[in-house]
Amino acid sequence: MLWWMWIVLWVAVVAVSVIVLALVGFRVFRKGMRTLRDFGEATDRLQVPVPSDDGGRPASAHVPGITVPAVFSDPESVRAAREMARDRRVDGRRSRRVQKRVDRGQPQLLRDMPHL
Repeated sequence: MLWWMWIVLWVAVVAVSVIVLALVGFRVFRKGMRTLRDFGEATDRLQVPVPSDDGGRPASAHVPGITVPAVFSDPESVRAAREMARDRRVDGRRSRRVQKRVDRGQPQLLRDMPHL
């Protein structure tokens, strides 16, 4: 093979590589811009409440189904809600355990009868 054929071959290989990289880069750029646009639309629909200037409740547009994050809530109310939920779960487990023992005809445990 002649020496100038090697030069033509390598120029062609490099040119094709540059064209493929440009096309792939353009597609990645378009998909990235589409993703950013969708992300912007999602954040517009799901705005996180921000605290108001007067230190009271957060000032935001209320979106149904989205509650105020615990970070922005009063610590005492979050603690009370957590304790109430924990007690509700404990009572639910106890009542299911008692009901299972009643269904099986087994004797009850004294710890399952807090009224005694």
